[in-house]
Amino acid sequence: MINLFQAMQAFVKVADAGSFAQAAEQLSVSTSVVTRHVSSLEKHLGIRLLQRTTRKVVLTEAGADYADGCRVVLAELEEVESRATTTSKEVAGDLRIVALGSFSLFRLTPLFAEYQAKFPHVNLRVTLTEKRVDLLEGGFDVGIVTEHMIRSESLVARRLINSHVVPVAAAAYLAEAGYPATPADLARHRVIAASLDASPQTWVFGNKRDGNGSNNGSEESITLDASFTVNSMIMQKQATLGAMGIALLPLEMVSDELRAGTLVQILGEYTVLNGDVAVSLVYPSREFVPRKIREFIDLAVGYFK
Repeated sequence: MINLFQAMQAFVKVADAGSFAQAAEQLSVSTSVVTRHVSSLEKHLGIRLLQRTTRKVVLTEAGADYADGCRVVLAELEEVESRATTTSKEVAGDLRIVALGSFSLFRLTPLFAEYQAKFPHVNLRVTLTEKRVDLLEGGFDVGIVTEHMIRSESLVARRLINSHVVPVAAAAYLAEAGYPATPADLARHRVIAASLDASPQTWVFGNKRDGNGSNNGSEESITLDASFTVNSMIMQKQATLGAMGIALLPLEMVSDELRAGTLVQILGEYTVLNGDVAVSLVYPSREFVPRKIREFIDLAVGYFK
Protein backbone atom coordinates (compact mmCIF):
# COMPACT_ATOMS: atom_id res chain seq x y z
CA MET A 1 0.00 0.00 0.00
CA ILE A 2 1.34 3.43 -0.90
CA ASN A 3 2.54 5.71 1.89
CA LEU A 4 0.87 8.82 0.49
CA PHE A 5 2.63 11.27 2.80
CA GLN A 6 6.12 9.99 1.98
CA ALA A 7 5.26 9.82 -1.72
CA MET A 8 3.99 13.41 -1.76
CA GLN A 9 7.03 14.59 0.17
CA ALA A 10 9.40 12.88 -2.26
CA PHE A 11 7.51 14.18 -5.29
CA VAL A 12 7.62 17.80 -4.04
CA LYS A 13 11.36 17.51 -3.37
CA VAL A 14 11.92 16.24 -6.93
CA ALA A 15 9.68 18.98 -8.35
CA ASP A 16 11.56 21.69 -6.45
CA ALA A 17 15.05 20.33 -7.11
CA GLY A 18 14.42 19.16 -10.67
CA SER A 19 16.44 16.06 -9.87
CA PHE A 20 15.81 12.67 -8.27
CA ALA A 21 19.38 12.54 -6.97
CA GLN A 22 19.18 15.96 -5.27
CA ALA A 23 15.79 15.11 -3.77
CA ALA A 24 17.21 11.85 -2.41
CA GLU A 25 20.14 13.73 -0.87
CA GLN A 26 17.80 16.21 0.84
CA LEU A 27 15.65 13.38 2.22
CA SER A 28 18.71 11.30 3.22
CA VAL A 29 17.50 8.27 1.27
CA SER A 30 18.67 6.51 -1.89
CA THR A 31 17.67 7.68 -5.36
CA SER A 32 15.88 4.38 -5.93
CA VAL A 33 13.64 5.04 -2.92
CA VAL A 34 12.63 8.44 -4.27
CA THR A 35 12.03 6.97 -7.74
CA ARG A 36 9.85 4.26 -6.23
CA HIS A 37 7.80 6.80 -4.25
CA VAL A 38 7.13 8.95 -7.32
CA SER A 39 6.30 5.96 -9.50
CA SER A 40 3.88 4.69 -6.85
CA LEU A 41 2.27 8.08 -6.69
CA GLU A 42 1.80 8.24 -10.47
CA LYS A 43 0.31 4.75 -10.43
CA HIS A 44 -1.99 5.70 -7.55
CA LEU A 45 -3.23 8.81 -9.39
CA GLY A 46 -3.24 7.28 -12.87
CA ILE A 47 -1.42 10.28 -14.36
CA ARG A 48 2.13 11.19 -15.32
CA LEU A 49 3.54 13.81 -13.00
CA LEU A 50 7.06 14.14 -14.41
CA GLN A 51 8.71 13.92 -17.78
CA ARG A 52 12.09 12.23 -17.35
CA THR A 53 15.02 12.64 -19.71
CA THR A 54 18.68 11.73 -19.34
CA ARG A 55 19.52 15.34 -18.50
CA LYS A 56 16.58 16.72 -16.49
CA VAL A 57 13.20 16.17 -14.89
CA VAL A 58 10.29 18.41 -15.95
CA LEU A 59 6.83 18.67 -14.41
CA THR A 60 3.84 17.91 -16.60
CA GLU A 61 0.92 20.33 -16.48
CA ALA A 62 -0.96 17.94 -14.20
CA GLY A 63 2.21 17.49 -12.16
CA ALA A 64 2.60 21.22 -11.62
CA ASP A 65 -0.98 21.52 -10.36
CA TYR A 66 -0.58 18.50 -8.11
CA ALA A 67 2.72 19.81 -6.72
CA ASP A 68 0.99 23.04 -5.68
CA GLY A 69 -1.69 21.05 -3.88
CA CYS A 70 0.89 18.84 -2.19
CA ARG A 71 2.75 21.88 -0.85
CA VAL A 72 -0.46 23.16 0.77
CA VAL A 73 -1.22 19.77 2.34
CA LEU A 74 2.32 19.34 3.65
CA ALA A 75 2.36 22.88 5.08
CA GLU A 76 -0.98 22.30 6.82
CA LEU A 77 0.32 19.05 8.27
CA GLU A 78 3.39 20.87 9.55
CA GLU A 79 1.07 23.42 11.17
CA VAL A 80 -1.01 20.70 12.84
CA GLU A 81 2.15 19.09 14.22
CA SER A 82 3.36 22.47 15.45
CA ARG A 83 0.12 23.05 17.34
CA ALA A 84 0.30 19.62 18.93
CA THR A 85 3.94 19.70 19.99
CA THR A 86 4.81 23.34 20.66
CA THR A 87 4.12 24.76 24.10
CA SER A 88 3.40 28.45 24.60
CA LYS A 89 6.74 29.15 26.27
CA GLU A 90 8.51 27.82 23.19
CA VAL A 91 6.97 30.55 21.02
CA ALA A 92 9.85 32.99 20.75
CA GLY A 93 11.57 35.55 18.55
CA ASP A 94 10.59 38.98 17.25
CA LEU A 95 7.07 39.89 16.13
CA ARG A 96 7.17 42.97 13.90
CA ILE A 97 3.99 45.04 14.03
CA VAL A 98 3.11 48.29 12.27
CA ALA A 99 0.13 50.15 13.68
CA LEU A 100 -1.84 53.34 13.27
CA GLY A 101 -0.23 55.57 15.85
CA SER A 102 -3.25 57.47 17.13
CA PHE A 103 -5.32 54.31 17.38
CA SER A 104 -2.54 52.44 19.15
CA LEU A 105 -2.14 54.94 21.94
CA PHE A 106 -5.62 54.41 23.33
CA ARG A 107 -6.57 50.87 22.24
CA LEU A 108 -3.59 48.58 21.65
CA THR A 109 -1.44 48.69 24.77
CA PRO A 110 -3.70 46.24 26.70
CA LEU A 111 -3.62 43.87 23.69
CA PHE A 112 0.18 43.97 23.56
CA ALA A 113 0.38 43.40 27.33
CA GLU A 114 -1.95 40.39 27.16
CA TYR A 115 0.04 38.85 24.31
CA GLN A 116 3.38 39.21 26.10
CA ALA A 117 1.90 37.82 29.32
CA LYS A 118 0.92 34.72 27.35
CA PHE A 119 4.10 34.53 25.26
CA PRO A 120 6.87 36.16 27.31
CA HIS A 121 9.62 34.97 24.97
CA VAL A 122 8.27 36.96 22.01
CA ASN A 123 9.72 40.44 21.61
CA LEU A 124 7.20 42.90 20.18
CA ARG A 125 8.77 45.31 17.71
CA VAL A 126 6.08 47.95 17.16
CA THR A 127 6.28 50.80 14.66
CA LEU A 128 3.66 53.54 14.86
CA THR A 129 2.82 55.56 11.79
CA GLU A 130 0.08 57.59 10.15
CA LYS A 131 1.45 57.08 6.64
CA ARG A 132 0.76 54.46 3.99
CA VAL A 133 2.90 51.41 4.47
CA ASP A 134 4.00 48.42 2.42
CA LEU A 135 3.83 45.51 4.82
CA LEU A 136 6.11 43.26 2.78
CA GLU A 137 8.76 45.82 1.88
CA GLY A 138 8.80 47.06 5.46
CA GLY A 139 9.45 43.56 6.80
CA PHE A 140 6.39 43.58 9.06
CA ASP A 141 4.57 40.43 10.18
CA VAL A 142 1.27 42.12 11.05
CA GLY A 143 -0.35 45.50 10.48
CA ILE A 144 -3.12 47.20 12.46
CA VAL A 145 -3.96 50.01 10.08
CA THR A 146 -6.72 51.82 8.24
CA GLU A 147 -7.60 50.68 4.74
CA HIS A 148 -6.09 53.74 3.04
CA MET A 149 -2.73 53.00 4.69
CA ILE A 150 -2.31 49.63 2.98
CA ARG A 151 0.01 49.63 -0.02
CA SER A 152 0.87 45.94 -0.20
CA GLU A 153 -1.14 43.58 -2.34
CA SER A 154 -2.09 39.96 -1.65
CA LEU A 155 -2.78 40.59 2.02
CA VAL A 156 -5.34 39.03 4.30
CA ALA A 157 -7.40 41.81 5.93
CA ARG A 158 -9.72 41.31 8.90
CA ARG A 159 -11.77 44.25 10.13
CA LEU A 160 -11.22 44.92 13.82
CA ILE A 161 -13.27 48.01 14.49
CA ASN A 162 -15.15 50.79 12.75
CA SER A 163 -14.75 54.00 14.73
CA HIS A 164 -17.54 56.52 14.16
CA VAL A 165 -16.33 60.12 13.92
CA VAL A 166 -18.10 63.15 15.35
CA PRO A 167 -17.50 66.89 14.86
CA VAL A 168 -16.09 68.41 18.05
CA ALA A 169 -14.65 71.69 19.27
CA ALA A 170 -13.39 73.17 22.51
CA ALA A 171 -15.94 75.12 24.55
CA ALA A 172 -13.56 78.10 24.52
CA TYR A 173 -13.45 78.08 20.72
CA LEU A 174 -17.25 77.89 20.41
CA ALA A 175 -17.68 80.69 22.94
CA GLU A 176 -15.61 82.93 20.69
CA ALA A 177 -16.61 81.71 17.21
CA GLY A 178 -20.19 80.62 17.86
CA TYR A 179 -21.99 77.31 17.38
CA PRO A 180 -22.61 76.15 13.78
CA ALA A 181 -26.29 75.28 13.30
CA THR A 182 -25.90 73.53 9.94
CA PRO A 183 -23.01 71.97 8.04
CA ALA A 184 -22.95 75.01 5.75
CA ASP A 185 -22.01 77.15 8.76
CA LEU A 186 -18.67 75.34 8.95
CA ALA A 187 -17.45 77.50 6.07
CA ARG A 188 -17.19 80.37 8.57
CA HIS A 189 -15.12 78.37 11.05
CA ARG A 190 -11.56 77.24 11.42
CA VAL A 191 -11.23 73.55 10.63
CA ILE A 192 -8.68 70.97 11.78
CA ALA A 193 -8.22 67.98 9.49
CA ALA A 194 -5.95 65.16 8.39
CA SER A 195 -3.30 65.86 5.79
CA LEU A 196 -4.47 64.71 2.38
CA ASP A 197 -2.81 64.50 -1.00
CA ALA A 198 -5.50 66.85 -2.30
CA SER A 199 -6.98 69.91 -0.70
CA PRO A 200 -9.51 71.20 0.26
CA GLN A 201 -11.39 68.76 2.49
CA THR A 202 -14.90 67.47 1.86
CA TRP A 203 -17.13 66.42 4.75
CA VAL A 204 -20.45 64.74 3.98
CA PHE A 205 -23.39 65.03 6.38
CA GLY A 206 -26.83 63.47 6.64
CA ASN A 207 -29.71 64.99 8.62
CA LYS A 208 -31.03 62.66 11.34
CA ARG A 209 -34.38 64.46 11.38
CA ASP A 210 -34.93 63.48 7.76
CA GLY A 211 -34.18 59.86 8.56
CA ASN A 212 -30.94 60.14 6.67
CA GLY A 213 -28.51 58.23 8.84
CA SER A 214 -26.83 56.47 5.95
CA ASN A 215 -25.82 56.95 2.36
CA ASN A 216 -29.31 55.95 1.21
CA GLY A 217 -30.81 59.39 1.71
CA SER A 218 -29.94 62.94 0.71
CA GLU A 219 -26.48 64.20 1.54
CA GLU A 220 -24.97 67.59 2.22
CA SER A 221 -21.34 67.90 1.13
CA ILE A 222 -19.27 70.71 2.55
CA THR A 223 -15.94 71.58 1.00
CA LEU A 224 -13.61 73.19 3.50
CA ASP A 225 -10.16 74.75 3.32
CA ALA A 226 -8.75 73.53 6.62
CA SER A 227 -6.81 76.08 8.64
CA PHE A 228 -4.68 73.34 10.23
CA THR A 229 -3.82 69.92 8.82
CA VAL A 230 -1.64 67.24 10.39
CA ASN A 231 -1.15 63.55 9.77
CA SER A 232 -1.80 62.56 13.39
CA MET A 233 -5.17 62.22 15.05
CA ILE A 234 -3.49 62.71 18.40
CA MET A 235 -2.29 66.15 17.34
CA GLN A 236 -5.66 66.91 15.76
CA LYS A 237 -7.21 66.22 19.15
CA GLN A 238 -4.64 68.38 20.94
CA ALA A 239 -5.20 71.21 18.48
CA THR A 240 -8.95 70.96 19.06
CA LEU A 241 -8.44 71.06 22.83
CA GLY A 242 -6.28 74.13 22.22
CA ALA A 243 -9.28 75.96 20.69
CA MET A 244 -7.74 75.98 17.21
CA GLY A 245 -10.97 74.95 15.46
CA ILE A 246 -13.42 72.14 14.70
CA ALA A 247 -12.31 68.58 13.94
CA LEU A 248 -13.79 65.20 13.04
CA LEU A 249 -12.46 62.69 15.57
CA PRO A 250 -13.38 59.10 16.51
CA LEU A 251 -15.97 59.06 19.27
CA GLU A 252 -13.92 56.59 21.31
CA MET A 253 -10.98 58.95 21.18
CA VAL A 254 -12.84 61.94 22.63
CA SER A 255 -15.45 60.26 24.86
CA ASP A 256 -13.64 61.23 28.09
CA GLU A 257 -13.29 64.86 26.98
CA LEU A 258 -16.95 65.03 25.98
CA ARG A 259 -18.01 63.75 29.40
CA ALA A 260 -15.67 66.23 31.10
CA GLY A 261 -16.93 69.10 28.94
CA THR A 262 -13.49 70.09 27.65
CA LEU A 263 -14.76 69.19 24.16
CA VAL A 264 -18.26 69.69 22.82
CA GLN A 265 -19.95 67.70 20.08
CA ILE A 266 -21.58 69.98 17.53
CA LEU A 267 -24.16 69.48 14.78
CA GLY A 268 -25.89 66.82 16.87
CA GLU A 269 -28.81 66.63 14.41
CA TYR A 270 -26.43 65.44 11.68
CA THR A 271 -24.31 62.36 11.16
CA VAL A 272 -21.00 62.30 9.28
CA LEU A 273 -21.22 59.88 6.36
CA ASN A 274 -17.67 59.81 5.04
CA GLY A 275 -15.36 60.09 8.02
CA ASP A 276 -15.52 56.79 9.88
CA VAL A 277 -12.15 55.20 10.67
CA ALA A 278 -12.10 51.48 9.83
CA VAL A 279 -9.13 49.70 11.40
CA SER A 280 -8.14 46.28 10.07
CA LEU A 281 -5.67 43.57 10.96
CA VAL A 282 -3.59 42.75 7.88
CA TYR A 283 -0.92 40.14 7.27
CA PRO A 284 0.68 38.47 4.26
CA SER A 285 -1.30 35.65 2.70
CA ARG A 286 0.74 32.54 3.35
CA GLU A 287 0.22 28.80 3.24
CA PHE A 288 1.90 28.52 6.64
CA VAL A 289 1.63 31.27 9.23
CA PRO A 290 4.21 30.98 12.05
CA ARG A 291 2.61 30.31 15.39
CA LYS A 292 3.73 33.57 17.01
CA ILE A 293 1.86 35.46 14.25
CA ARG A 294 -1.19 33.19 14.27
CA GLU A 295 -1.51 33.52 18.06
CA PHE A 296 -1.37 37.30 17.79
CA ILE A 297 -4.00 37.30 15.03
CA ASP A 298 -6.36 35.11 17.07
CA LEU A 299 -5.85 37.21 20.19
CA ALA A 300 -6.41 40.52 18.35
CA VAL A 301 -9.59 39.32 16.65
CA GLY A 302 -10.99 38.11 19.98
CA TYR A 303 -9.89 41.27 21.77
CA PHE A 304 -11.93 43.52 19.48
CA LYS A 305 -15.08 41.41 19.31
